[in-house]
Amino acid sequence: MSKNPTIEARGIHAYYDTSHVLHGIDLSVGRGEIVSLMGRNGMGKTTTLRALVGLIRPREGAVLVHGKDMTGAPTHQIALAGIAMVPEGGGIFPKLTAYENLIMAARPCGGEKAAWTLETVLELLPRLSERLGNMGGNLSGGERQMLAIGRALMTNPDLLILDEATEGLAPLVRQDIWATISRLRSSGVAVLVVDKDIETLATVADRCVVIAKGRIVYSGTPGALAAEREIMIRHLSV
Repeated sequence: MSKNPTIEARGIHAYYDTSHVLHGIDLSVGRGEIVSLMGRNGMGKTTTLRALVGLIRPREGAVLVHGKDMTGAPTHQIALAGIAMVPEGGGIFPKLTAYENLIMAARPCGGEKAAWTLETVLELLPRLSERLGNMGGNLSGGERQMLAIGRALMTNPDLLILDEATEGLAPLVRQDIWATISRLRSSGVAVLVVDKDIETLATVADRCVVIAKGRIVYSGTPGALAAEREIMIRHLSV
Protein backbone atom coordinates (compact mmCIF):
# COMPACT_ATOMS: atom_id res chain seq x y z
CA MET A 1 0.00 0.00 0.00
CA SER A 2 1.16 3.55 -0.73
CA LYS A 3 2.14 6.09 1.90
CA ASN A 4 -0.13 9.16 1.96
CA PRO A 5 -2.24 7.76 -0.90
CA THR A 6 -4.17 9.92 -3.30
CA ILE A 7 -6.88 7.28 -3.33
CA GLU A 8 -7.36 4.19 -1.21
CA ALA A 9 -9.82 1.32 -1.13
CA ARG A 10 -10.12 -0.47 2.20
CA GLY A 11 -11.86 -3.84 2.26
CA ILE A 12 -14.24 -3.04 -0.60
CA HIS A 13 -17.10 -5.44 -1.24
CA ALA A 14 -19.31 -4.69 -4.24
CA TYR A 15 -22.28 -6.39 -5.86
CA TYR A 16 -24.31 -6.29 -9.03
CA ASP A 17 -27.77 -7.16 -7.74
CA THR A 18 -27.14 -10.41 -5.84
CA SER A 19 -23.84 -11.18 -7.56
CA HIS A 20 -20.91 -10.62 -5.17
CA VAL A 21 -18.16 -9.24 -7.46
CA LEU A 22 -15.53 -7.68 -5.19
CA HIS A 23 -14.41 -9.48 -2.05
CA GLY A 24 -12.48 -7.15 0.25
CA ILE A 25 -10.38 -5.14 -2.21
CA ASP A 26 -7.44 -3.23 -0.68
CA LEU A 27 -5.79 -0.87 -3.16
CA SER A 28 -3.99 2.46 -3.03
CA VAL A 29 -2.24 4.86 -5.38
CA GLY A 30 0.26 7.45 -4.13
CA ARG A 31 1.11 10.87 -5.53
CA GLY A 32 2.82 10.61 -8.91
CA GLU A 33 2.69 6.80 -8.78
CA ILE A 34 1.72 4.66 -11.76
CA VAL A 35 -0.13 1.53 -10.70
CA SER A 36 -1.34 -1.16 -13.10
CA LEU A 37 -4.41 -3.20 -12.23
CA MET A 38 -4.07 -6.56 -13.97
CA GLY A 39 -6.16 -9.68 -14.36
CA ARG A 40 -8.12 -11.75 -16.82
CA ASN A 41 -11.47 -10.62 -18.20
CA GLY A 42 -14.31 -10.73 -15.71
CA MET A 43 -12.10 -10.72 -12.62
CA GLY A 44 -13.32 -7.36 -11.25
CA LYS A 45 -10.96 -4.75 -12.68
CA THR A 46 -13.60 -2.40 -14.10
CA THR A 47 -15.86 -2.94 -11.10
CA THR A 48 -12.99 -1.86 -8.85
CA LEU A 49 -12.52 1.32 -10.87
CA ARG A 50 -16.24 2.03 -10.82
CA ALA A 51 -16.32 1.60 -7.05
CA LEU A 52 -13.43 4.04 -6.64
CA VAL A 53 -15.20 6.81 -8.57
CA GLY A 54 -18.67 6.30 -7.13
CA LEU A 55 -20.35 4.67 -10.12
CA ILE A 56 -21.26 1.78 -7.86
CA ARG A 57 -21.57 1.96 -4.09
CA PRO A 58 -19.65 -0.59 -2.03
CA ARG A 59 -21.78 -2.52 0.43
CA GLU A 60 -18.80 -2.89 2.76
CA GLY A 61 -15.46 -1.14 3.09
CA ALA A 62 -14.36 2.43 2.42
CA VAL A 63 -13.00 4.63 -0.36
CA LEU A 64 -10.73 7.45 0.79
CA VAL A 65 -9.52 10.36 -1.34
CA HIS A 66 -6.60 12.25 0.22
CA GLY A 67 -7.50 10.53 3.47
CA LYS A 68 -11.12 11.72 3.45
CA ASP A 69 -13.87 9.10 3.48
CA MET A 70 -15.73 9.39 0.17
CA THR A 71 -17.55 6.06 0.35
CA GLY A 72 -20.86 6.37 -1.45
CA ALA A 73 -20.22 9.98 -2.51
CA PRO A 74 -21.65 10.92 -5.91
CA THR A 75 -19.22 10.72 -8.79
CA HIS A 76 -19.10 14.48 -9.37
CA GLN A 77 -17.93 15.03 -5.77
CA ILE A 78 -15.15 12.47 -6.23
CA ALA A 79 -14.17 14.23 -9.45
CA LEU A 80 -14.04 17.57 -7.65
CA ALA A 81 -11.79 15.94 -5.05
CA GLY A 82 -9.20 15.36 -7.78
CA ILE A 83 -10.05 12.03 -9.41
CA ALA A 84 -10.54 11.78 -13.19
CA MET A 85 -11.50 8.65 -15.09
CA VAL A 86 -11.23 7.74 -18.76
CA PRO A 87 -13.65 4.83 -19.23
CA GLU A 88 -13.18 2.09 -21.80
CA GLY A 89 -13.86 3.68 -25.18
CA GLY A 90 -13.02 7.18 -23.92
CA GLY A 91 -16.54 8.54 -23.56
CA ILE A 92 -15.91 11.74 -25.50
CA PHE A 93 -18.80 13.79 -26.88
CA PRO A 94 -19.07 12.92 -30.60
CA LYS A 95 -21.15 15.98 -31.54
CA LEU A 96 -18.73 18.46 -29.97
CA THR A 97 -15.43 19.46 -31.55
CA ALA A 98 -12.18 18.34 -30.01
CA TYR A 99 -11.69 21.91 -28.76
CA GLU A 100 -15.15 21.95 -27.15
CA ASN A 101 -14.55 18.56 -25.53
CA LEU A 102 -11.39 19.94 -23.94
CA ILE A 103 -12.56 23.34 -22.73
CA MET A 104 -15.87 22.08 -21.33
CA ALA A 105 -13.86 20.07 -18.77
CA ALA A 106 -11.50 22.89 -17.74
CA ARG A 107 -11.25 23.38 -13.99
CA PRO A 108 -8.84 25.53 -11.95
CA CYS A 109 -5.82 23.83 -10.45
CA GLY A 110 -5.73 23.44 -6.69
CA GLY A 111 -2.63 23.23 -4.53
CA GLU A 112 0.92 23.96 -5.57
CA LYS A 113 1.24 21.71 -8.63
CA ALA A 114 1.52 23.10 -12.16
CA ALA A 115 -1.85 23.59 -13.84
CA TRP A 116 -3.05 21.70 -16.89
CA THR A 117 -4.30 24.21 -19.45
CA LEU A 118 -5.30 23.87 -23.10
CA GLU A 119 -1.74 24.81 -24.04
CA THR A 120 -0.04 22.27 -21.79
CA VAL A 121 -2.46 19.50 -22.80
CA LEU A 122 -1.75 20.17 -26.48
CA GLU A 123 1.96 20.18 -25.73
CA LEU A 124 1.58 16.73 -24.17
CA LEU A 125 -0.73 15.53 -26.97
CA PRO A 126 0.43 17.45 -30.07
CA ARG A 127 -1.69 15.42 -32.48
CA LEU A 128 -4.79 17.05 -31.01
CA SER A 129 -3.54 20.48 -32.13
CA GLU A 130 -4.31 19.47 -35.71
CA ARG A 131 -7.79 18.18 -34.83
CA LEU A 132 -9.24 20.92 -32.63
CA GLY A 133 -11.91 21.82 -35.17
CA ASN A 134 -12.89 18.23 -35.90
CA MET A 135 -16.03 16.73 -34.42
CA GLY A 136 -15.30 14.10 -31.80
CA GLY A 137 -17.20 11.48 -33.77
CA ASN A 138 -14.96 12.04 -36.80
CA LEU A 139 -11.70 11.34 -35.00
CA SER A 140 -9.83 8.06 -35.25
CA GLY A 141 -9.89 5.66 -32.32
CA GLY A 142 -6.43 6.76 -31.21
CA GLU A 143 -7.32 10.43 -31.49
CA ARG A 144 -10.50 9.88 -29.45
CA GLN A 145 -8.48 8.19 -26.72
CA MET A 146 -5.95 11.03 -26.67
CA LEU A 147 -8.83 13.50 -26.53
CA ALA A 148 -10.35 11.61 -23.61
CA ILE A 149 -7.03 11.73 -21.75
CA GLY A 150 -6.63 15.43 -22.56
CA ARG A 151 -10.16 16.19 -21.40
CA ALA A 152 -9.51 14.36 -18.11
CA LEU A 153 -6.30 16.34 -17.59
CA MET A 154 -8.19 19.60 -18.13
CA THR A 155 -9.93 18.91 -14.81
CA ASN A 156 -6.49 19.19 -13.19
CA PRO A 157 -6.73 15.85 -11.40
CA ASP A 158 -4.45 14.36 -8.79
CA LEU A 159 -5.22 10.88 -10.12
CA LEU A 160 -6.03 9.75 -13.65
CA ILE A 161 -7.81 6.39 -13.95
CA LEU A 162 -7.63 4.67 -17.35
CA ASP A 163 -9.77 1.65 -18.16
CA GLU A 164 -8.43 -0.35 -21.15
CA ALA A 165 -6.02 2.43 -22.05
CA THR A 166 -4.99 1.08 -25.48
CA GLU A 167 -7.73 -1.43 -26.32
CA GLY A 168 -8.22 -1.78 -30.09
CA LEU A 169 -5.66 0.86 -31.03
CA ALA A 170 -2.96 0.58 -33.68
CA PRO A 171 0.56 -0.29 -32.42
CA LEU A 172 2.01 3.17 -33.08
CA VAL A 173 -0.90 4.84 -31.30
CA ARG A 174 -0.48 2.48 -28.35
CA GLN A 175 3.16 3.55 -28.11
CA ASP A 176 2.04 7.20 -28.00
CA ILE A 177 -0.45 6.47 -25.22
CA TRP A 178 2.13 4.62 -23.13
CA ALA A 179 4.68 7.41 -23.64
CA THR A 180 2.06 9.93 -22.51
CA ILE A 181 1.32 7.93 -19.36
CA SER A 182 5.03 7.74 -18.56
CA ARG A 183 5.42 11.51 -18.95
CA LEU A 184 2.60 12.14 -16.49
CA ARG A 185 4.76 10.75 -13.69
CA SER A 186 7.01 13.82 -13.72
CA SER A 187 3.98 16.13 -13.56
CA GLY A 188 2.89 14.67 -10.22
CA VAL A 189 -0.32 13.16 -11.58
CA ALA A 190 -0.87 9.62 -10.33
CA VAL A 191 -2.18 7.01 -12.76
CA LEU A 192 -4.19 3.83 -12.17
CA VAL A 193 -4.34 1.93 -15.45
CA VAL A 194 -6.03 -1.20 -16.73
CA ASP A 195 -4.92 -2.73 -20.02
CA LYS A 196 -4.41 -6.11 -21.64
CA ASP A 197 -0.83 -5.30 -22.69
CA ILE A 198 0.81 -6.98 -19.71
CA GLU A 199 4.35 -6.64 -21.06
CA THR A 200 4.12 -2.87 -21.53
CA LEU A 201 2.24 -2.35 -18.27
CA ALA A 202 5.16 -3.94 -16.47
CA THR A 203 7.61 -1.47 -18.03
CA VAL A 204 5.47 1.61 -17.34
CA ALA A 205 4.13 0.90 -13.86
CA ASP A 206 5.84 1.52 -10.54
CA ARG A 207 3.66 -1.16 -8.96
CA CYS A 208 1.49 -3.97 -10.28
CA VAL A 209 -1.70 -5.21 -8.65
CA VAL A 210 -3.26 -8.48 -9.81
CA ILE A 211 -6.93 -9.24 -9.22
CA ALA A 212 -8.60 -12.64 -9.55
CA LYS A 213 -12.26 -13.40 -8.85
CA GLY A 214 -12.67 -10.09 -7.04
CA ARG A 215 -9.68 -10.51 -4.75
CA ILE A 216 -6.19 -9.00 -4.83
CA VAL A 217 -3.74 -11.87 -5.28
CA TYR A 218 -0.56 -9.83 -5.79
CA SER A 219 0.74 -6.31 -5.17
CA GLY A 220 4.36 -5.39 -5.75
CA THR A 221 6.96 -4.19 -8.21
CA PRO A 222 6.95 -5.34 -11.84
CA GLY A 223 10.31 -7.04 -11.30
CA ALA A 224 9.01 -9.05 -8.37
CA LEU A 225 5.89 -9.98 -10.33
CA ALA A 226 7.99 -11.30 -13.22
CA ALA A 227 9.60 -13.73 -10.78
CA GLU A 228 6.19 -15.03 -9.64
CA ARG A 229 5.72 -17.50 -12.49
CA GLU A 230 2.71 -19.20 -10.90
CA ILE A 231 0.83 -15.90 -10.64
CA MET A 232 1.86 -14.90 -14.15
CA ILE A 233 0.64 -18.17 -15.65
CA ARG A 234 -2.42 -18.73 -13.48
CA HIS A 235 -3.85 -15.22 -13.38
CA LEU A 236 -2.34 -13.42 -16.39
CA SER A 237 -1.90 -16.24 -18.89
CA VAL A 238 1.72 -15.26 -19.57
